[in-house]
Parts: sequence; C-alpha cells; structure tokens
Amino acid sequence: MLSAVVASLAAPNLNPGAKGVWANAKSELVQTDSVLIYFTRNDSLDTKSATLIIPSRNVNRTTVFTPDTILMNEGEPVNIEVDGKSIIVNGELMRLIETINVVEPYKVMEASASNIADCLQQWQLGTRIIMLDGDYCHVMIDTNNNSFMYMVAPGMSYIRAASLRHTDKGSVFLQNIRMMKNLNTGEYTHYSAPNNLELLKNLPEIDASKFNPDACTFSDEGIYWSFVSSEPRRITLNGCGEEYIYEPATEEDELLEWIEFVPQPKFSLR
Repeated sequence: MLSAVVASLAAPNLNPGAKGVWANAKSELVQTDSVLIYFTRNDSLDTKSATLIIPSRNVNRTTVFTPDTILMNEGEPVNIEVDGKSIIVNGELMRLIETINVVEPYKVMEASASNIADCLQQWQLGTRIIMLDGDYCHVMIDTNNNSFMYMVAPGMSYIRAASLRHTDKGSVFLQNIRMMKNLNTGEYTHYSAPNNLELLKNLPEIDASKFNPDACTFSDEGIYWSFVSSEPRRITLNGCGEEYIYEPATEEDELLEWIEFVPQPKFSLR
C-alpha cells in the first residue's frame, strides 16, 4: 500500500555548520550547500524514515517505511545544533563521517590502466536532481566515500545510504540503509544497519578474489561490481543483471553541485 501526501510546506533553511556526512547508531545525515537527507529509525514502532529538504526548490518531505506500507508525508522536523565536530539532530548526537566541499565545475581526469579507481570515484561525484514532479522525486548525492539516493516514483520507491569504495578491480557497494518498494519485483525492504556509526567507521576489508568480471558478487563486505573494460571517458563494470556504464560529467552537465575530489586510500586487497 502506498499513501501519498503532497509535501509543499516551505522548506527550512539549512544550517551551514552541518555540511558533511554524519551518523550515530540509528541515524545518518548528509548535507551539501543545497540539499539535506536525514535517515533515521524508530525501533519501538519498527519504522524507518527519510526526510529530504531542498530549500531552493521548496521541497520538505518525509517518507516512512513501516513493516507493511509506505507513508509520504509533509516534512518532519530536522532540528540541528552544531557542536564542534559533532551535531545534535532532534536531540541526538551525531558524529562526522566525511567532510564535503562544494566547488566550481572542474576538468575531470581520463581513464587509463593505472587510475580506474580514481576515475570511478571522481566521475560519480556531485549532487543531482533527476526529477521533481509533485509527489515524485529522484535526488542523488555522491560524495567521495558515500552514496545517497532519495527516489519516490510510480512503481518504485528506493531510498538508501551506502558506503562506496573503489579499486582498479572495481567498486564495493555496501548499503547500511535500504528502503525499497518495487512493484515490478515484489521487493519490500526497510533495513537499517544495527549501528550505522560503527559500520561506517570500521568498514570490512575488501576481498580481491570476489571481483568477478562475469557477474556481481554479494558478500558481507558489500556488492562487488567488477571491472570489465575502459576507454578514456568510459568505464564498464559488471553490475547486478546488467553492465554499469560510467562516464565523466562535464561543465555543461546539469549537476546541481560539484563536489571536490579527495582520492580514497589505496585499499589493501586480501
């Protein structure tokens, strides 16, 4: 069942001191200069929720997943106080996971055999508003280390937060929050990691043997999307059921925000 309410209340202004990726055991928040997504759960009610705020587009909405239905409501309050390297959101302390720096458009690198990991990371960076249409929306924020999606569309709702690590062998995608209703496949998931902060601060080691160019690999470390091929401005990975094609953004692309590229560490592959 899907219950929809148009979320048209004026969006509150963002607190500049809360820019970044933040987490505690049950919640996660990402904020850029222009967009905020706040994920949390209520264990006593067995619900997961996500709030999307885009002040410049007058967007302030909350989607709630219960065990058997989705509620799309006017935005629930997200009250933020900044406390040094921490923030307090609706009375709960959250720790900084990752800094974000929004910058002017820049020239991106071209792919070669020696920089696949860097290109996979850099080419995906940015804030994208793919769709805003009444009740429906599709917004993505990809930072240097994490990936966020807020999509509510006819036939599917998919809201998630995930760690995303890149190597020259491919990428490892580990969702710590997944809220999914897919009418085509019948999937209904409202999952949150037992402790978001602990997981994101102590990600499991990547196992190089699980990169398989012929298929994606599901594992406790995440989903392994394996390198297939590359051209200077195109990288192909073997995703789940299809190939994933990555191409760099250009200054002409309609990114809402460009995010500064900060290379990930070269992960040791066991």
